[in-house]
Amino acid sequence: MASLPPGLWDLTMSRISSPAVRLGRLGFAHSARNNAQAALARAPGSTGPPPFPLSPAPAQNDLYNRGTLGRRKPGRSGALTPRSEKVQQKQSLGGAIAELENRVKALKEAADVEVMAAGDLVFSEKELLGMYEDLLAHPQQEQPTPTLPASNPEADLVTLHRLEQELLQISSEPEVFYDTPLVSRLRAKSATAATPTSDTPLVGELHHRVLKLANARLDRLESLQPSSSTSSVPIVLFSLHEYEALTRTCIDKNDLEAAEGVLHLMKRSALPIPEAALTAVLQRHTEAADVHRAEMCLANFLTGAPTLPQRHLHVKCHLKATPRDRVPESALAVLHSYEGQGHPAPMKTYTSAISALYSTNLSIARAQAWDLFSHMRYVAHPTPDVVLYTAMIRACASAINPARGAEPERALDLWTEMTVEKGMKPTVETYNAVILACARSGRKEYVNEGFRIAKQMLDANRDAYGRSAYLPNRRTLCALLEGAKRIGDLARARWILADMVRSDAGKEEGVNEEIMMHVFHTYTAYVPPFTRHLAVVVPGKGPAAVQDTELATDAPPAPPRSQRFTRVPPQTSNEVMEEVQALFQRVLEDTGRDTTGSATDTGMFSGEKKFQHVEFTTRLVNSYLAVFYQHSSLQASAALFSEVWERVGCTPDPRSYLEALERCARSKRGRERHVGLEFAERVWKEWRALEDSRRGLDPRMVERAHVAFMRVLALNDQLQRALDLVKAFAQRYPPSQLREVPAKPGFRANRTALVGARPLVRLTAPNEVPDDGVPPLLMFSDLEILHHRLVAAGMTPGIGYVKYISKAYEWALRARRDSVMRARSASVQADGV
Repeated sequence: MASLPPGLWDLTMSRISSPAVRLGRLGFAHSARNNAQAALARAPGSTGPPPFPLSPAPAQNDLYNRGTLGRRKPGRSGALTPRSEKVQQKQSLGGAIAELENRVKALKEAADVEVMAAGDLVFSEKELLGMYEDLLAHPQQEQPTPTLPASNPEADLVTLHRLEQELLQISSEPEVFYDTPLVSRLRAKSATAATPTSDTPLVGELHHRVLKLANARLDRLESLQPSSSTSSVPIVLFSLHEYEALTRTCIDKNDLEAAEGVLHLMKRSALPIPEAALTAVLQRHTEAADVHRAEMCLANFLTGAPTLPQRHLHVKCHLKATPRDRVPESALAVLHSYEGQGHPAPMKTYTSAISALYSTNLSIARAQAWDLFSHMRYVAHPTPDVVLYTAMIRACASAINPARGAEPERALDLWTEMTVEKGMKPTVETYNAVILACARSGRKEYVNEGFRIAKQMLDANRDAYGRSAYLPNRRTLCALLEGAKRIGDLARARWILADMVRSDAGKEEGVNEEIMMHVFHTYTAYVPPFTRHLAVVVPGKGPAAVQDTELATDAPPAPPRSQRFTRVPPQTSNEVMEEVQALFQRVLEDTGRDTTGSATDTGMFSGEKKFQHVEFTTRLVNSYLAVFYQHSSLQASAALFSEVWERVGCTPDPRSYLEALERCARSKRGRERHVGLEFAERVWKEWRALEDSRRGLDPRMVERAHVAFMRVLALNDQLQRALDLVKAFAQRYPPSQLREVPAKPGFRANRTALVGARPLVRLTAPNEVPDDGVPPLLMFSDLEILHHRLVAAGMTPGIGYVKYISKAYEWALRARRDSVMRARSASVQADGV
């Protein structure tokens, strides 16, 4: 009985322990459950009342007057149960127990039947594996459908040869289509025309010969038609399959003029031009960025509204024809024109336009991209797809205002909206975008969130064999390194580099120039935990150690003695420099620029060439020099700057000179300032030559370079030269240039309207868009060191000039800001509003 179910055990004990007339408080508690258990205990298929009667619940007065053991309480009235009735109760109870045993036996038999039935549903390991493979299989991406039906080029060639022979044969036979006298006279006149025959040789490509014969045949048939005919009868020269073969041949030959000739032949034949043929020709014009021919093709051969692929190609052609440093205004105008006609472009068109706007690196274009995104959700497509969500999340990594950095909050909001609210499945590029947006914020909490999302990417959606559907690629690792370098997390950066070297050695997806650039930047931002001047100096060993350190720091960079990676990150600046030089030396060896083998002999990254895909670029060398600027002496940095460019075969860019000048402006007191002045003089000559010969430099870089060299002169007490430099800067970039406000484009108009060639809903306010066209300027914070030095030297005229020029730039900048905020677009001025 102990193996009975709990409900059945309670029912049994209640029947055995106390009669129905002696039920206490537990009687009501168990009555409902006992009835249910008794009903469940019945045999399957049985009908009628339960096998034993359930005792009725005692009356309420009896419950109050009787105890749990059936004894009379003093002072209460009640009759005693006769002995004969007790005997009857015992007999009925014995029968109930016997019936209960039968029911328990029936329950056991039913349980055995269920166990046997369940035992038949046992799957083998192979069947279970197949079931889990189907349940956990990764969804396959849809393949794009071809524009024209795919065919065999040899079969198309055979078709064209057959068409040529048929046209030659038909040209030599008399016409049999019409029998009227008018047609006979027309046939007689057309007989004198130069019609190709089988005896007349034709020259040129095969598709040219077929087109020439077809046009001649069509001219002859048109001349035979009655001129009074009001409806044009379709003239079927070829079948649809033959027209497609002729169009494919012209496109494969890249003969777009002949392809348009095929479309013109179909139009003359009064046949509907297939959408696939027109779209294929339009796509070739889009690839060539030929806007004029694309629009002429639509105007000549399009009879109704353009289809979704044709609208997309039309806008894309304008996007490709616009230079990357300009806003694609014509493409935006065409896009809004389709909206005004009630035929909005597909979502991929908006995605292409937003990507083109963000690729210009203009603040006004980035603001327009966000406005176009919000406008699309109100006008055309309320729910973006995964590709557009990915593009907007990646846009959060490059904020509209570069001074504010990335926008991880907006990126995470879009990520949550896509994955949680819309239930869309992200892609690897979506994960890369949200990780990059968190990494570029530069805040530790968001960088850690990016690493958490990367871990979720690896652990989510695994198949039956444990393989993740989202395998990280090089973009993923670059995004993680972007976050590690911004917070100076060298441990994570070293771990990522070691993992890539161990797993992707010799592969195209291995270590490349961008990976090494991020690694060097991480070494630059890394702060070693050990500070030498805070360490306790052992008596008798301190001066020698300090002297050896100074000699090692001031000496030109040389291959270190130990070039092995350890589990512990470098603890001092010297150890940082050893690791960085070892990495750079190994890259030189694997790329064939150095054959000394100093790094290979030490066993560092032993094995095959694991850095062979690293390409030396200017930004890679700049990142390598940045480590020296931060962790080495200025003398060593100057020596490396002179030799590294010739060693790797690269040319410095404006950022190379700017970072060198800013390092000289941070020189310490003593001998380092004299070294910094000599180094800055050399770099400044090259910068001035670059500034004079090269136009289009970033204004912020120009002013930073001038401020850095002015600081170097001021720190070395060459105040008059520094003052002359400020005067030359003000003469070349006068404050009056700041008052020249550019015209506000029409697509940035803020007038409220329901229809227009601009976004009707905006996400960016005018004061959130920075002005990229501000010329170089000088503020008082830039001239503060020079001002202090002039005050200490008592040069009153110089002090007055510094105050004057800084205030002049400040007021000119304020006037420019007010003019930009009050500016009105050309479209609004034309409307007279």
